[in-house]
Amino acid sequence: MTTTKEAWEQFQADMNSLGAELRRHYQDSSTDSEKKAEINRSLEQLRQAADAVFSSLETASRDPEVRSSTRAAARSFGSALRETFHEVGDEIEKALRNPAEPR
Repeated sequence: MTTTKEAWEQFQADMNSLGAELRRHYQDSSTDSEKKAEINRSLEQLRQAADAVFSSLETASRDPEVRSSTRAAARSFGSALRETFHEVGDEIEKALRNPAEPR
């Protein structure tokens, strides 16, 4: 049986892992615009799904404190995603400025 703290720590570790995988896939697609567009569509779907989850939580509660906490959690989640994608963008920019040596 895991504790709530362990579950959230696992979620954080999983999100970090996901961010690294997304970064790797995005870097691998730096020369393939179709693949990059597919990744961007996936990221947009993830953002929309997260918005829907947090909107549902906020709507489901009439307690102002729960609604406020839901909004704060949504902002934190959005910030984490935004920072992950910002890092990915920085990595892509570096890769485009310094192309790899031909093999």
